[in-house]
Amino acid sequence: MHLKAQFIAGLALAAMAAVAPADTGTGAPNMRIIDRIAAGGEGGWDYVSVDQTARKLYITRGTSIMSVDADTGKVNLLLALTNRSHQVVPINGGAELLITNGGDSTITILDAATGKTRIKTKVSAGPDAAILEPTTGLVLVMGHKSGNVDVVDPKSGAVTASIAVGGTLEYAAADGKGKAFVNVEDKGELVAIDMKTRTVIGHYKMAGCEEPTGLAYLAPNNLLLAACANGVAAFVSADTGAVVQSLKIGAGSDAAFYDGVRKLAFVPSGSTGTLAVIAVDGQTARIVDTVKTAKGARLGMVDPKTGKIYLPAAKFAPPASAGAWPTIVPGSFEILVVGR
Repeated sequence: MHLKAQFIAGLALAAMAAVAPADTGTGAPNMRIIDRIAAGGEGGWDYVSVDQTARKLYITRGTSIMSVDADTGKVNLLLALTNRSHQVVPINGGAELLITNGGDSTITILDAATGKTRIKTKVSAGPDAAILEPTTGLVLVMGHKSGNVDVVDPKSGAVTASIAVGGTLEYAAADGKGKAFVNVEDKGELVAIDMKTRTVIGHYKMAGCEEPTGLAYLAPNNLLLAACANGVAAFVSADTGAVVQSLKIGAGSDAAFYDGVRKLAFVPSGSTGTLAVIAVDGQTARIVDTVKTAKGARLGMVDPKTGKIYLPAAKFAPPASAGAWPTIVPGSFEILVVGR
């Protein structure tokens, strides 16, 4: 995503956005904010990663990355310095972390305990989201500016392939069966990649989904969930690329994630300050809860062990002038913990 959009772009729409109605019928999990982890620090934030085994939560903060102990809530505000970082990917069993740096179009691999850098590698322009592809053990790095997906060996740090997708690339997901998918924001499409051949095997236009960003794979249903800028959650067949269902959610979403243990999907919306909780039965999805969160809470991730959802948020001061961006109130950054 663009740098400014990382944490405040959705706020510009807040005055106009309305909270989407939710189906809160039987089966609603009645989730709520159960904790707030005060972190502070300067600047905004981008993607959230959870290492379930190491029990760590990682958040990029632009010029640094921070970690949180998922069990105690203890914060390490400055694990490592970075250059406009976007994503942290736990690699090599969680002993190391791969960081995407948009400021100098590199990835760095560093020690998860000490933050010491082992490798720094040049990649395609504007590295943004990144995921670990399970069938190959390789990391896919989305070139937001280049339109390329770089394939990185987490051991050597080398780029082993660069797959030309085209367009403005956002988040990605893998099906665990040899295919990966990436949202193309400016084209409103989903692109499928064959990891065996390292080639694009499908471009799928997502009807009704504008500027898709967040993406998650729902293994039991063989569906992909795309978060769309027009306040829509689109469910797409991983086999055909067809949109099988769309749900109206809050505005300003930038992430989608799935809890495979509890069979629930989530989409946070920063403009409306809501979290859509979605149950999927077969090929049918329904919103079972809408949690009030905070304006600007547009990114997050779920901890599969506990079912807790972590949403970065902060307080914002009014723009200094008409048309300017809101500014983050210094020291107000926190992590909202949503659960039962």
